[in-house]
Amino acid sequence: MPGARQGNRRKDRDTFDKPQQRTRQPARQEKEKPTERTTLTKQPPQKEEPDSGPIDLSTTIPIPLQQLLLDVFKTALLTTSADPNNQSETDAESTPTPLDTKTLIQTIKSHLYQRDFDSAFAEAGEELLRAYALRWSAARALGYAGIFKAVLGWMRDGEGEVSSSKRVVDQNGTRVVCIGGGAGAEIVALAAAWRDLGGYEAGDAVAVLGEGVKGVSLDEKVADKGEESVAGQGDGEQEKTGCASPKLSVAAVDIADWSIVMDRLSKTIASSDVPTQKTSRFQPPLLPGSHGLDISFSRTDVLGLPESDLQNLILGEKITPTPSLLVTLMFTLNELFTTSMPKTTALLLHTTELLPPGAVLLVVDSPGSYSTLKLGKAKDGAAQERQYPMKFLLDHTLLSVAKGKWERVLTQDSRWWRREAARLRYEVGEGAGLEDMRYQVHVYRRV
Repeated sequence: MPGARQGNRRKDRDTFDKPQQRTRQPARQEKEKPTERTTLTKQPPQKEEPDSGPIDLSTTIPIPLQQLLLDVFKTALLTTSADPNNQSETDAESTPTPLDTKTLIQTIKSHLYQRDFDSAFAEAGEELLRAYALRWSAARALGYAGIFKAVLGWMRDGEGEVSSSKRVVDQNGTRVVCIGGGAGAEIVALAAAWRDLGGYEAGDAVAVLGEGVKGVSLDEKVADKGEESVAGQGDGEQEKTGCASPKLSVAAVDIADWSIVMDRLSKTIASSDVPTQKTSRFQPPLLPGSHGLDISFSRTDVLGLPESDLQNLILGEKITPTPSLLVTLMFTLNELFTTSMPKTTALLLHTTELLPPGAVLLVVDSPGSYSTLKLGKAKDGAAQERQYPMKFLLDHTLLSVAKGKWERVLTQDSRWWRREAARLRYEVGEGAGLEDMRYQVHVYRRV
């Protein structure tokens, strides 16, 4: 569930917010109100840092793949289909109906403005969470896809030198752990980036699919809450090819119950029943099951995890040969620091001890993010507080406290991702348009 940011800490209003809640006590958090549209005219142009180092963040996924990413969100979350097991429904009742996104989004915004995060997320029903993902996660996924493509490509190619001879995905596979990734943006973006890196192009769909991936029902009930696999679509293909493990394993963890949203998105990623925007024809899967996609979701508070559970989350099952490992904190770390600086520092240090050499940590957050540290009381009894930039806290933890265990590969304090507004279509209801994204980004490698 989306986490919080305190309004008095946030200076930038140009980027839309990801109101996700990851902390143990959501009612105590404050969150910035999400803006309806990105407005670039209210602030002077921001100076963007040039690309430097081994990771080129200017890379993007192709426009057709961006459109397919959006179509996945629309197909998975917009329509509510009737329960196929209910034989008493009439034909009219069994007709799929779209969400009333305008009303639902206004309800979410109302809860956020009132700081009622329990109603917005913890106690929210399926339709409210789906509306949130349609409104905020889809656009985030577009921005994330280029970042993931750049980072995963650099990890795969050693020093980031891309050549035609290295277009084949690493046979050892990759495991990605998305802390705070319950709302779906990370998993869809990773699937799109992985497909682009693996050479599975839309024009080669017929040759790659073979017999194709059969459509799946998007309304299957989730068996239970907590940790569960939500995308076992590649199992049959693995049996045929003898592949013992998926090539892309994604583990998302969040404090809120996003299991239904994750289930719908995961199935649609591997489904060929995703209609195009311009015709009634169906598109090939975003990432077919034959490419070894495995997605799991855990509902838990990462700040309260015992070390053994954190180890299971980060490392998963022991697989030989060991897959490459990427841990992401997408618009999440500052929320965790704000909730508890000691616990978040401990989380980063414990993760450091668990990660093998070569593992990568990717942090993306709002520019100018600050966290407040309580320093006790002054002589007059007043509470003492001091604000620290999130980047400072991150560097201090990884490069000073855990000195010698990390190298900083890339850091940029302010960067824009801008959508191709004229070339993308995303019609999911009033108030659910796409927006640009302003962010800071930091990449570290375990040594």
